[in-house]
Amino acid sequence: MKTYDDEEHPIMSQLKSWFKQKSVDELSDIILNYIGESADEQSRWQLAMLNDQGGLSGGEIKKMITKALPKKQAWSYAEVRAYFHHSENMFVDIFMAIEQLPIDKQWQLTLHALVRLNTVLEQIDDSGGYRFDLEGQLNQRLSSLFNQQTWSDDEKAQWIFEHYKEYKYDVFPSVPEDFELTESVQCIFVALCQAEAEKRHKQGLDLSIWKEKYAFERLLEPQIEQAKNNNDLPAQCHLMAMSAYDERDHLKIAQLCLDHNELLDAEYWLKKAYNAVKKEANKISCQKFEVELRLALKEYQQAWQLAWQLFSQTPSFSGYKALITLEQKTGVIDDKCKEKAEHIFTQCYAENSYGNIVREADALLSFYLYHQQVAQARLWVKSHKAEPSKLIKLADLIVGEHPQEAIDLYARVVLPTISQSNNQAYQQATDLLLSLENKLQGEDAEALQVMINQVIKLHKAKRNMMKLLKTHFPACF
Repeated sequence: MKTYDDEEHPIMSQLKSWFKQKSVDELSDIILNYIGESADEQSRWQLAMLNDQGGLSGGEIKKMITKALPKKQAWSYAEVRAYFHHSENMFVDIFMAIEQLPIDKQWQLTLHALVRLNTVLEQIDDSGGYRFDLEGQLNQRLSSLFNQQTWSDDEKAQWIFEHYKEYKYDVFPSVPEDFELTESVQCIFVALCQAEAEKRHKQGLDLSIWKEKYAFERLLEPQIEQAKNNNDLPAQCHLMAMSAYDERDHLKIAQLCLDHNELLDAEYWLKKAYNAVKKEANKISCQKFEVELRLALKEYQQAWQLAWQLFSQTPSFSGYKALITLEQKTGVIDDKCKEKAEHIFTQCYAENSYGNIVREADALLSFYLYHQQVAQARLWVKSHKAEPSKLIKLADLIVGEHPQEAIDLYARVVLPTISQSNNQAYQQATDLLLSLENKLQGEDAEALQVMINQVIKLHKAKRNMMKLLKTHFPACF
C-alpha cells in the first residue's frame, strides 16, 4: 500500500488521519458519492472489485475492453486526449485481470485489445499521439506472450508469416523483428516466404504496379537477409534481381557488387541498369555510378570523360567539386578544367518570371569563393543576384578592406528577410545586423547606422521588428 510522507504530502497525510476516524459506512458513502459522478470511475471500481473477488472471465474482460475503447468519433486534441486518458485508466485494471488468466487467454485478449484499438482509430484523429502509451503496452505484451505460447514451431512461423506478408493492422508490433524468433521458427518463416515468392513469380508479376512490386519485395527481404548473413553474394544478387524493374533496382545490385569488390559483376548489373532506363533523364544515375566503377577499375581516362560529360550536361558547383575530388584520385587529366568550368558557369545565370534566380544560377559566385577570387566575386555580385548565404560569406570576406560593400551586401539579405513578416525572420535579420556590427569599427559602424535607418524607414510599420531594433540599436531612434 502506498504511504505518504507528512512533509512531502501534508494534505494526503491529513486526509488519511481524517479517514481513520470514519466508520465503514461513512467511508462507503464518501467513495460511492465520489464514483457516482463518473461513469469512468464506476467502471474502474467495478473492475477492481471483480479482480478482488477472484478475477474476470475472458468474456467479461472483452466487455471491459469495449468500455475502455468505445467506438466514437473524436477529432479535436482535447477530445482525443480525454478519450485515451480514460482508456489508460481502465487498462490499468484490465491488464491486472488479464494476467490472472492462462497464457493462451492472455494472448487472445491482448490481441483482441490491439484489434479493437485499430478499429476505434478509424474514427479518431490521434495526430497528437495520445494513444502511444497504450499502444506500446499492448505491443510489448503481445510480443512477450508470443514465445510463451505452447504452439509448435510450424504454428508460430505460420502466424508470423500471415501477419508479415500483408499489413493487417496499422497499430501492431513490427513483424518479425519484435517477436524474437527462435532459429527454428526463423528458418520455417523464411521457407514460407520463399515458397510464396516462388508461387507469385510463377503466376506472373506486373512489377510496374507499385503495390504488387512492394508486396513481392517484402517476401524476398527475409531471404535476402538470410543470404547476407551467410555471406552469399550470388544469392543476394539473384533474389534482388527477381524484383528488379527499373535502373534504380539494378543499380542497387551493382552497388552491392562494387562494395564487395566484384567489379565485373558490378559492370554486368550496370549494363542491366542502362537497359532498364525508362526515361532519358534517369540515365544520369547510371552515369554517376559508372564514374565510380571506372575509378575502381582504374580506368581513369574513361572515368574523367564521363564525369566531365555529366558536369557539362547539368552544371552545378557540387558537380565541379566532384571533378576536383576525381582529379585528386586520378591525377590531373585535363589541365584546363578550371578554365572550362568557369566558362560554363558564366552561362548558368538565369531568373524566373518572379525575378528570383533559378537553381545553380549563382554557381559562378560559389566557384570564385572556392578559389578565393574575391575581386571577381565582388564584380559579379554587383550585377547579379545570389543566394543570401553566399552574399553574407562574401561580405564577411571583404568587410575589413571594403566595409561599405559589405554593408550593402548585408542589406541585400536583411531587407528581403524582414519582408517575410514573421517573428522568426525579424530575429534572423537582427542577428545578421548584430553579427555585422561586431565586425565593424569607428566610422564603418556609423555607415551601418545609415543602413539601419534605411531599414527603419522601409519597415517602420512592422512593430515587432522595430522593438528588436530599439533594443539592440537604440542610437538609430
